[in-house]
Amino acid sequence: MMKPHRSLPGLAMMLFLGAALAAEKPEISLDQAVARVQAQTGGKVLSADSMRIGRREVIYRIKVLTPKGVVKVVQIRTELKEKR
Repeated sequence: MMKPHRSLPGLAMMLFLGAALAAEKPEISLDQAVARVQAQTGGKVLSADSMRIGRREVIYRIKVLTPKGVVKVVQIRTELKEKR
């Protein structure tokens, strides 16, 4: 007979938290943040990623090459809201 896996409660918790987090979304999407930065700088976006901070906040980190040839990193903070 197989022994129950010790991390089964941990897996169940991860699935529960994943479902809870899926019920939230940022105020603006990464695509919207990229478009905003591109419009504000007039530059070429080199990369974009997101990082979750705590329970209620996401930071988008967008690297852009300005028309003057300068690489800038712009960070946009946004809060998570419940999906409706």
